[in-house]
Order: sequence, then structure tokens, then C-alpha cells
Amino acid sequence: MNREACKFFSGSFAALAYVHAAYAVATSRGIVDEPVFLGRTLGIGHMWAEAGVYAAVSLALGHAGWIAKPQLPQYESPMTNIDRSQLVTY
Repeated sequence: MNREACKFFSGSFAALAYVHAAYAVATSRGIVDEPVFLGRTLGIGHMWAEAGVYAAVSLALGHAGWIAKPQLPQYESPMTNIDRSQLVTY
């Protein structure tokens, strides 16, 4: 994955982490009810765990996008396959 894609997905996962953390805080304060998915109530701990996972993925992608040094393509020199006896020296 190229660096620009890593930067984009890093921001996306950071936003997901922020939203899950905000929803966990709102649920703990009683502003919203705990979500029910397929008849199962998802607790606040589950929301914090999701926020932690999304934050970790965001940090990993951010490292790959911003901090890691770009790798330059390796070009082969055109002089490697030439018979050196044909070179003109002055």
C-alpha cells in the first residue's frame, strides 16, 4: 500500500476510534442507551475495546504513511551489462 493510502486510512481509523470513545462516554453518562446487536447488549467495555483497536490500527498506518522513510525504486545502471572493452577513455 502506498504512503498516501496509509495516510488516508490512518485518518479514517482515527475518526472511528474517536467516535467509539465518544459513544462509550455518552453511554456511561446515560445520554444514549447501550446498543443491542442481534439481541445481545454490547457494553461499554466492548466500545472501549473497539476504540483501542481502531486507535492501534490508526497508529500503525500513520507510522507507515508519515514516519517511515519512502523507499526509492532501485534502478539498474545501464553500464552493468556493457562490455567494458568498448568504453572510450581519454
